[in-house]
Amino acid sequence: MIDGDAAEVDWEAIRDEQNCALVIPERNCCIDTEAELAFDYLDVECAQIASEGSNTADIFNANNAHSNGHVDTPTEKMQRIYSLGLVLYELFTGGKSPPLDLLFVSCSGGTGLVSICAQLEGQEMELTVNRHARAVIDFGNSLVISNESDLNGNDSVCRSVTLIHDNQLQADESLDEPRICSVSSKRPSIGSRQLTSARRSDSSSRQKRLDSQTTRSMSVESLDTKGIPRPLCELIYNMIDCINGDLIGNDTYTDMSLVTHDLELMIDKPSIFLHDLDVVKLSSTGLELHDTVFVRDKEFASLQRSYQRSLSGTSELAIITGVSGTGKSTLANKFGDSITADGGLFLRGKFDQMQQAKPFSAVASAFSDYCDDLAREEKSRLASFVAQLQKALGTDLYYLVQVIPSLSRILVEDSTHTPLDHDCVNAQERLQYLFCRLVEVISCCWGCHITLFMDDVQWSDSASISIIGQLLKTSRSLKAGKTFFFLGSCRDDEMESNDSFWNMIDVLSVLGFKTTTVKLDCMNKDAVNEVMSNLLHLSPRLVRSLSDIVYNKTKGNPLFLTRMLLALNREGLLYISLTRHRWEWDEEKIQSRELPEDVALLFINSINRLPKDVNVALGTLSCFGASIDCDVINALEADLFLKLTEPLNVAIAEGLVTKLDGRYHFCHDRIQEAVYSMIEEQDCCSHHNKYGMSLMDRSLRIGNPCLLFTAITQVNLGGPAAVQDPKHYSLIASYNLIAGKKAMEMSDFSSAFSFFDHGITFLRKKHWHDNYDLSLELFNLAAKCALAMKNRKCLTIICDEVLRNAHTFEDCLYTAFIAMSALTHSMVSESVRHGISILSQLGVDIPHSSSKEDALKLIVQTQSMLNDIPDEILLNYRLMTDYKKVTAMKFLAKLENSVQQVKPALQPLVTAEMVKLTITHGLSPMSAIGFAYFGGMIAELGDIRGGYRFTMLAKALVNKMQSSEIAGEVIWLSTESLSFIEPLQTANEYRIQGENIAMAAGDIHWACLNKASYCVALFWCGVKLLCAKEAFARNGRYIEERHHLTALYYLRTVERTVMALIGEGNEIISDDTLTQSVIKNKNPYQLAIIYFHKLFLSLVFNDYCEMKKNAEKFIEVQVPSWVLLSIHAGQSFIVSLASFQIYRETQDRFWAKIGKEYKEKITTWKDQGSLWNFEHRSFLLVAEESYSDRNFENAKIYYDKAVSSAGQHKFVHEEALTCELAAYFYFNQGRKSTAFKYFKSAKEKFQEWGAFAKVRTLQAFMERNFLGEDCSLAEMNSFPISNAQRLNSDARKRGL
Repeated sequence: MIDGDAAEVDWEAIRDEQNCALVIPERNCCIDTEAELAFDYLDVECAQIASEGSNTADIFNANNAHSNGHVDTPTEKMQRIYSLGLVLYELFTGGKSPPLDLLFVSCSGGTGLVSICAQLEGQEMELTVNRHARAVIDFGNSLVISNESDLNGNDSVCRSVTLIHDNQLQADESLDEPRICSVSSKRPSIGSRQLTSARRSDSSSRQKRLDSQTTRSMSVESLDTKGIPRPLCELIYNMIDCINGDLIGNDTYTDMSLVTHDLELMIDKPSIFLHDLDVVKLSSTGLELHDTVFVRDKEFASLQRSYQRSLSGTSELAIITGVSGTGKSTLANKFGDSITADGGLFLRGKFDQMQQAKPFSAVASAFSDYCDDLAREEKSRLASFVAQLQKALGTDLYYLVQVIPSLSRILVEDSTHTPLDHDCVNAQERLQYLFCRLVEVISCCWGCHITLFMDDVQWSDSASISIIGQLLKTSRSLKAGKTFFFLGSCRDDEMESNDSFWNMIDVLSVLGFKTTTVKLDCMNKDAVNEVMSNLLHLSPRLVRSLSDIVYNKTKGNPLFLTRMLLALNREGLLYISLTRHRWEWDEEKIQSRELPEDVALLFINSINRLPKDVNVALGTLSCFGASIDCDVINALEADLFLKLTEPLNVAIAEGLVTKLDGRYHFCHDRIQEAVYSMIEEQDCCSHHNKYGMSLMDRSLRIGNPCLLFTAITQVNLGGPAAVQDPKHYSLIASYNLIAGKKAMEMSDFSSAFSFFDHGITFLRKKHWHDNYDLSLELFNLAAKCALAMKNRKCLTIICDEVLRNAHTFEDCLYTAFIAMSALTHSMVSESVRHGISILSQLGVDIPHSSSKEDALKLIVQTQSMLNDIPDEILLNYRLMTDYKKVTAMKFLAKLENSVQQVKPALQPLVTAEMVKLTITHGLSPMSAIGFAYFGGMIAELGDIRGGYRFTMLAKALVNKMQSSEIAGEVIWLSTESLSFIEPLQTANEYRIQGENIAMAAGDIHWACLNKASYCVALFWCGVKLLCAKEAFARNGRYIEERHHLTALYYLRTVERTVMALIGEGNEIISDDTLTQSVIKNKNPYQLAIIYFHKLFLSLVFNDYCEMKKNAEKFIEVQVPSWVLLSIHAGQSFIVSLASFQIYRETQDRFWAKIGKEYKEKITTWKDQGSLWNFEHRSFLLVAEESYSDRNFENAKIYYDKAVSSAGQHKFVHEEALTCELAAYFYFNQGRKSTAFKYFKSAKEKFQEWGAFAKVRTLQAFMERNFLGEDCSLAEMNSFPISNAQRLNSDARKRGL
């Protein structure tokens, strides 16, 4: 940059420095430098002349007003631009003077006079220039001055100046109208000159244009030979030639601000406004739109801000909306390019209205392209990624490969084998889980932020939206620095019917997600002008008149605009000029050209003018949607003898279709829609049927699933009316059955249901008679899909149809089981009644009621039978083959959870029957559930080791049978029993395994229960409360998102306890709200849990009244359980402690009895189970019982034992509680010094646990009761509480 503060600028030195950049033989080597230099010179010249005086500074000032108040006239403006143009010319030619052609234009009248500058009447204007412009002044010394009339036709006198160059005069002799110049010997002095201009004669606009173009061509070439880019040559020419007024129309400059703006464009966008156009190429290819970026800077910035917020941790997504053709995809792709440039990963997918039946085709395509890119990665990096993926997903990779076939390209051959178990509780939930794990592995392995862009969301399917929603929900659990961002685009005028997408947005909003909506409207006039300026590589001022015409005809719709420009180019109204090396146009004809009001009609008109075979090929392509594999087109050509490839090449040349990555794509959806609308409806159905049947035969021959879905979709689009051969009705129904089964294998129950539904549609009236097996299978599988989709209305209709038409009871069983499964989610009692009824017809009688004695007797008999069979024999038992018995086991397994909720007395009967059927008829996939529940019952009756045996047997059976459908439930049940055998901290880790296995099977119910139980166990393990708080919050979000109320209320209840102990006043849910919610949910187990935790808090915070009230309430609502659960251990321990305290206050023997009963349970679990988990609890209860019985010496012994055992086994929270209870014991005995030591230890341990609210209450008690004693206050404060722990002191009472 030249120093603008210098008194004088040595231009010769500057030229020497820049000469290497100015005069270079190879074009465009330094064009950016040249534009910068011109702009810098403009700034410096203004600053330099400003230092010499305000009047001369006005020459280069872009403003109209001078410091002395004078306002420039148009002539004075042009004089200033002209003078600067001369200097720039000298600058870029290394000091050469402009040629004569650049200094005058011949007049049609033959006078040959040239107007350069004017001296206005009564005022002489002096032009002062720096010495670095001396060459320009020397060149001006050849000017000859003569008197002429006023330039503007007024009375002021001006001088006409002409130039004589001998060589130019000789050349001019050959012109049709020779220029006549008069010469004078008078020369202006150095540093100033007086210039006048003569009046030009009027001439026709056409003659002016021809003269101007001739002069321009010669003048530009003189600069062009110096290697200066043509746009810069044009700019300098237009500056110098502005002195000729309106002779050359809009190209000349009228204000310095326009010069500045054009130079800024050359600097900011050199590839558009400074680089030379390849006119030879453009003359053959025509106007190119592939690099077009519409003016959406504001919207683009909004997307970037949303993305940046997501990187900083905000849960956010973005949606681009607008009518068709407003540039949504263009904006999204530009946004994607910016993400990729910053090292992020941008995945692209597109929903297609004609291909919705393909399972997860849109979402899968985004990941398929990524897998193709991965296949080209370095082998070592790829191997690491594959290893992590296989570790995360295991054999479940098979299901992901079914949806993303290209994933198999990067996996080893033996990693995608078919699992033995194809069934699962909810296949779509399983697939959501697998996609989430895939994203997690990608993010962790490559260390990048992931963005998923889905185009045309208005055509999305519910299954794909569910995956996207799940990806967003789980994105918050990605490791720090890794994010998942979703961007969607849609036509807002077509989104009303897409309930699944808006439901997802609503759910995410409740969960705290922010949605940024970017609405694209049609462009205004200025935006259209900027777009056309970029497209034509011309300054906005030069295309303004054309852009106004285009705007009026297209209303600013970007798609309409670009197609109109292509049409104008094709018709020769917008063309490339080989002489001027730029785009030009015929404005009058464009203005008069008639255009349709809708872009679709424009497409139709363009297509109609094409040859017939091109129209036919485009019509064929449109039947398959926005894009289709080239292999499909080749297959149609071969099988139906159609001519498609060559005509489609013509369509590609016309800009209607593109061919990319082995697929044909319409350049825009509106083109496909326009072509498809041109086909008659009857012909359309016929085409779909013909194409589908042809492709179906091929797909079955080669076993291509993708081609199968494409084929059957075409047949279904044709509908039954297009079928010509009656035999084809059942054939097409069977094809739909095949496609539906494949979709179920790919976990897309929505698409599968669509195929089964279409298959039923193709069946004729007597299909239950003529095609019974086909009809039964279609209806049965449709029922299963309806269950997975939670479509109860369709499920009811289907079940009723099967029950009316099934030939045998066995044929009804499949649908009956589906119906019972649906009832378990809404009408549990009805589900139990329905299940018992079906079981009775299967020969399995379950009574509607049973006494406790009968149940106990049945359990003992079953245990006796099993004791005679070693585990090894049970694991290798024969398999169950009787269809009725296998079905009965499925009904019994479904009943286990239901009867536990509404008829717990029946649970032993159901469990015993499952074990009995297994021993009698062999192992079934459901046998493990029977053994798991039976183990829990044996443990509850006191045989901990015996119960542990059967729960471990159940886990082994799951592994042997690969029963992933029930694995989550079995692991949860076995871990409950394991908690009484192994250390609680170790056993809890199995729940993580249970959660992952349940999610992989799509079993949300048991995944949530495993998560909730894991968090609750963290609390009882004595994990630091702040860590437990984080785990509760994280898992609570997961459970809440899935609306699992049982697990959620369980989790929230314990979470409230954690928050109360920490001392944070912000409760997750209020006490009353939680209680009322549980009562409304009609789950007595949950209500008992609520009162138990109220009891726990009142015990810890020494609130006797509340403790007694909650103990009474707990005993009142407690529901007996036949299965031993880990929560029973904590309940037994706390209720026993509370009972002994109440007994000491009331001397009511009832409470002593309750305390002893629960103490005996703890003792049994210690003796038969885990010393680690129960020894310290047993010791403490013995101490409390001894204290209640006034056996103080025994109490002292066992208090100390309990403290030591709790510390040894790492239960810091119960060590704290034990120390406090021992302290109260000694305090009440009057031994304050010993009591103080125990209080101090209790305070220390509560502090370590993180129960800061409890520490405050304990501190207050010690301050009240130990002041003035041997132990000082300073000693009591030896464990200071941080400021953070002192917050929310008003929460000390915790609302109890």
